[in-house]
Amino acid sequence: MKWKTVSAIFFLVVLYLVMGAAVFRSLEQPHESAQRLAILTQKLEFLSRHSCVNQSQLEELVKQVASAIRSGVNPAGTLTNHSSLWDLSSAFFFAGTVITTIGFGNTSPHTEGGRIFCIVYALLGIPLFGFLLAGVGDQLGTIFGKGIARVERMFVHWDISQTKIRVISTLLFVLFGCLLFVALPAAIFKHIEGWSALESLYFVVITLTTIGFGDFVAGGSGIEYLDYYKPVVWFWILVGLAYFAAILSMIGDWLRVISKRTKEEVGEIRAHAAEWTANVSAEFKETRRRVSVEIYDKFQRAASIKRKLSTDLGFSPNPELTLPRRTNFNDERDKIEREAGMQGLSTPLARNGGSFMNGLDPERGDISVIEHLK
Repeated sequence: MKWKTVSAIFFLVVLYLVMGAAVFRSLEQPHESAQRLAILTQKLEFLSRHSCVNQSQLEELVKQVASAIRSGVNPAGTLTNHSSLWDLSSAFFFAGTVITTIGFGNTSPHTEGGRIFCIVYALLGIPLFGFLLAGVGDQLGTIFGKGIARVERMFVHWDISQTKIRVISTLLFVLFGCLLFVALPAAIFKHIEGWSALESLYFVVITLTTIGFGDFVAGGSGIEYLDYYKPVVWFWILVGLAYFAAILSMIGDWLRVISKRTKEEVGEIRAHAAEWTANVSAEFKETRRRVSVEIYDKFQRAASIKRKLSTDLGFSPNPELTLPRRTNFNDERDKIEREAGMQGLSTPLARNGGSFMNGLDPERGDISVIEHLK
């Protein structure tokens, strides 16, 4: 890819980021200000109702609550109804978010040993998961490819072009995949987690695109889950990522094919343009040659008629009528007039477009030559 293309794409991405920042700012900043004002009002009301608590003690409690939330601990409730974030199923789900590079952020290691192990674990696990993702995506592509082939064979019997058949079958493939890996999981999460339809769809898309904000996480709602719930969610993430990888690969193949066809079409257009230019140039040269030959033949015929008339009337023959030169036409005309004067002819070449040409005199019957040329 050329530097000009890379620079153009870079500026396009920056422009897209600026546009997204402006939209997010206009949508989210008012909500942030409202939340800040609300929490400040609640703190003042709490201090006014509980005079035994001063402001420094309240701020210390708020800091501890915020630290617990950053550590992944839900401060709500009592010790009797809490659930651990590091039981086997939760730890399995966390390890899966590490190697998938999603990183929800609701759970993270806080010990030095845990952080060191997470670094080594990620460096080894991410490439391994990449190989697994490629293999699963290849198998999904094969399965869906066979399904697309069957659909295309069904449409072949109809009077539809091959391009339309390919577009229809691909759209069906995409819609089926979205239904299986997006719509159905969103409905399941809505039922289990108690989220709204928008929140469920938001979680599914943010997860399968590996963004992983962590504001919504399956298994983090503080309710009792089955032990295999989070491992099943991770396997859904694996297959969903493979599906999206297959779609991106298919889009990449399309772009390469379109780019190749575009280059071929541009080459054909250039070839046709060069051929058309050559044909026009050749036709123009041939036309010039034909016109020159026709003009030369007319002058030759005029000269022959003039000589014949001069011979029949008993006059001495004048110089043959020839094509005038393109340059120094006035000098050539003066020369002919001088030669005519030396020969004693009384019909010099008329200037300014007169009727006398090269010694032709209407009184001597030479007007027929002019009439013939006309």
